[in-house]
Amino acid sequence: MRLALLGDYHYSSMSHGTEEMKAARVRAYEHMLKAFLEVEADFHVSIGDLTHEGTAQEFRSIFSFLSRSERNFIHVLGNHDTYSIPKHEISNLTGQDRYRAIDTPHAKLIFLDTTQEMNHADWGGELDQEQLAWLKEELNNSHDRQVLLFGHHPVFDTTARSTLDKLYIRPQDELKSIFNSRPEGGIYFCGHNHINSIVKQGKWHYVQTAACLDVPAYRVIEVQEDKVEINHHLIQGAGLLDDIQSFCCDMPGFGPVAGALGEKSDLILSLQFTSAAQ
Repeated sequence: MRLALLGDYHYSSMSHGTEEMKAARVRAYEHMLKAFLEVEADFHVSIGDLTHEGTAQEFRSIFSFLSRSERNFIHVLGNHDTYSIPKHEISNLTGQDRYRAIDTPHAKLIFLDTTQEMNHADWGGELDQEQLAWLKEELNNSHDRQVLLFGHHPVFDTTARSTLDKLYIRPQDELKSIFNSRPEGGIYFCGHNHINSIVKQGKWHYVQTAACLDVPAYRVIEVQEDKVEINHHLIQGAGLLDDIQSFCCDMPGFGPVAGALGEKSDLILSLQFTSAAQ
């Protein structure tokens, strides 16, 4: 099984921008999304903040483009996605549930909703008791399969910047306890903090992906019975970086992050597993 993973995309309608900025925006976003969707994969996953302002117009524009690709696209909610309209309206526009689990022969895929609803003052992550109980049940029922877990916000004190205010999921202690209750561990994929980072803690690996406007790229996750391989692919294109620079700093609420690419150890990961049946 193969998954393609897109970092924080921050698709913006740029309603306030100049005509030149709007033209650059169209070129850059379409180029990056086209490159991502050209990857052969069983699932194409956005790790959140697919949109920048979370308006119905932004969602319609993105999903109109996605619908032409016929890819199996999964949208993980990010805080920017939930700024403008209620979550049930987002689900109506995207046709996707807030959180869900998918069972495959070799792995259980779990997709969380770590966002608050229409809260511009607090962009931190949050899981309510209902979703925490659901997550615990899903992990308990994963048996000896690999677990790949996806959420927009990082788990506290794992990947880069995840101890800073509003840059992790609450309640942090309870969530960590649920993760660590699974003896086999797993892999948790996140975004939000706009910097590539891979960290191992106990039996868990935490994989954070930079925002596309900082590092135009995607990850490819290869899942086999006894191993998982994660690679990082830069999106090339003449004029792409210049186009991004021409508009990204004029997007309210977005600022470039220094060192977003990270180190080589933050880009690739290869894990070998021993089946409990062996």
